[in-house]
Parts: sequence; structure tokens; C-alpha cells
Amino acid sequence: MRYFHLVILVLLTSLTACAPIWQTRPVESAESLWATRHAQLTQLEQWKIKGRTVITQDREGWNAGLRWQESDGEYQIKLEGPFAQGGVTLEGNEKVVVLTLSDGQKKSARTPEVLLAETLGWNLPVSALRYWVRGLPFNLKDIQSMKYDEKGRLTHLVQEGWEIKFLRYIPFEEYSMPSKIFIKHPELSVRVAITDWSRP
Repeated sequence: MRYFHLVILVLLTSLTACAPIWQTRPVESAESLWATRHAQLTQLEQWKIKGRTVITQDREGWNAGLRWQESDGEYQIKLEGPFAQGGVTLEGNEKVVVLTLSDGQKKSARTPEVLLAETLGWNLPVSALRYWVRGLPFNLKDIQSMKYDEKGRLTHLVQEGWEIKFLRYIPFEEYSMPSKIFIKHPELSVRVAITDWSRP
């Protein structure tokens, strides 16, 4: 009987000794992971993506190949037609933006929003898109709603009248980057499917 009591005592002691290890295992919250992720992605200023996009405004729609490159504030966005024919190229920085049309004609303006609205009639928030494609809110301004998953990645964002859904992520170096984004506004919607993230 004493031997039985001794065995029980040893087992209880072992369980008691192990319990604190299980209970004190650090688990980062989604909020903490998001804060770390936000800081890292804000510093990501050199990147390149390729994929496809569908832009719908009123009853008109455009389906185009997408090639987008950013390097320290300088960006180039190419929208290509079927089989890489036609399309437009948008290049710029904080001071000036140049739009090159399929016939070689060039237009310029101070902001991409003004340039696209005047030339193509698109009310496309390019300045905000430069953040949204990285899975970031635009300058933390006018955020009505923001949700993220257990890994701290944005899944839903409502900002400046736009609703952005991040439906899928893919790996890129040490990051996890958006690969499927739906962006919606009462007047315009954009669907972005990114097949590859890389460096310029």
C-alpha cells in the first residue's frame, strides 16, 4: 500500500512540475502580431508584383495583366491587354506622374488620381492602392473598420469610403503578402490577383 501511495505522489509531483511550462508558453495576440507586421511592411519599399486585375466602373469593365514595381518612392504600373498587347503605363513619384498610352502618347499630372480621371475617366485611388497591395491601410487615415486573422494579417478594411477584402496570402522572403484582393466603392471596383512577389 505504501508503494502505491509513493507512485501516486511521484506522478502528482511530475504533473505539478510540468504544468507551469504548459501554462506559461507565450502566445502572441493577433493585435501584437499586426503591430509587428505593420512596422515591417512599412519598411518594405522595394518590391515587384505581377498578376491580373479587373477594373469595373459603372457598367464598363477592363481586364488587364498587371506588372507593378516600386523602388524607394518611385513606381511603375503597367496594365497590359491580351497577349501583352496595348495597355498603359503609369510612372511617378511624390512630385509628378506620367501616363503613357498604348499609342505612345504621354500625359502628366501631379497625382495619379487626377491623371487617370482626366485621361481615362477612372476614379482609381492609386496612392492608397500602393499600401493596400502590401496588406496595409493607407497612412492610417479615415479607417472605419479593420480586421485581421490570427497571424496578424489584414482580412478586411474599410477606409475613406472603400471596402477592401484580403482573401489570400502567399509567401515572399520572410513576409506573407496578399495575392487576392477585392476592392469596392459605390462607383468603382477592383479585383487584383497577384501570382508573384519579387524584388526589382
